[in-house]
Amino acid sequence: MKVGIIGRPGSGKTTLFKLLTGKGEAARQEASIGMAKVPDKRIDVLTEAFRPKKTVYAQVEVLDLAGAASGGQDKKALIRLVNHMRTMDALINVVKGFEEAGSLPHPYQDATHATDELILADMATADVRVERLAAQKKRTAEEEAELELMTRLLGQLGEGKSLRQVELSDEDRARLTGYGLLSVKPIIMCVNMGEEELLSGSYEDMGKVREHCSSYGMPLVELCAGVEAEMAELEEQDRLQLMEEYGIAESGVDKVAAAVYMSLGLISFFTVGEDEVRAWPVANGSTAKEAAGKIHSDIEKGFIRAETVAYDDFIADGGMAGARTAGHFRLEGRDYIVRDGDIMNYRFSHGK
Repeated sequence: MKVGIIGRPGSGKTTLFKLLTGKGEAARQEASIGMAKVPDKRIDVLTEAFRPKKTVYAQVEVLDLAGAASGGQDKKALIRLVNHMRTMDALINVVKGFEEAGSLPHPYQDATHATDELILADMATADVRVERLAAQKKRTAEEEAELELMTRLLGQLGEGKSLRQVELSDEDRARLTGYGLLSVKPIIMCVNMGEEELLSGSYEDMGKVREHCSSYGMPLVELCAGVEAEMAELEEQDRLQLMEEYGIAESGVDKVAAAVYMSLGLISFFTVGEDEVRAWPVANGSTAKEAAGKIHSDIEKGFIRAETVAYDDFIADGGMAGARTAGHFRLEGRDYIVRDGDIMNYRFSHGK
């Protein structure tokens, strides 16, 4: 899964990229790439329980996309940006919510502008496809269905709706594959506040930004990247003290990572032991056999059974032995639908 960070220069998007991935390179011609750890307190608890040699959190690939400038931006840069965005599974739009050098921020204007640009890009794509299909003298049944779909979507987009707001069947989504439509992608809005806004608990047009995100079904994370960067450099005790001073209950960067994970429709199952405790990201609705393939293709091919216990049962029963005694330890087959928080150990044949 790939997640692209977009935003105007000075919005703090590269700072957010650095905080998510631990990398500091700024996006230039194309994009900077890194892996973002998805925080999970359950992994912390399991690490305490098993004391493994290694702990691995779920991760998603994050790209700091270059080219989201305003005004004088050249056309080629815009094309590169849009083409990069089309290949992303989700987007994080960072907008500036702090005053700088006497310049007032316009987070609502920036947020709505980005939303409108994605819709306009999709309108252009749909319009071209409708024209081409309509010009054909003969169309297959599939092409007729695609023409009807694209015409309907063009009308919805023309009303200012994003494709996330349009009801789409599985067949519709399959027909849209390959077009790289932008407004159908999950989008996380991130308002980057200054210290003053963080302390006051308010920023310019906050109510309008929140209403905009709510109406378009976009998760909203409000944070101060400057303070988050300072937090990242501190030891645990000092970090908690700083969070208390600023009234931060949970790291904004952690909120962004969690929002991305949820927006992508991902859940985590865990493998545990003395060597390693690891969270594995899988699509919600994955079978035990499909999840096995995330670990290794040989495990998926030779799948026999999955020894499974829910994380909550593991905790309530005091560990694996207690879960067995309580009857919460299960052997699941290949078609079992993995649930978020399942602790799994796979039995598989090495010969298949």
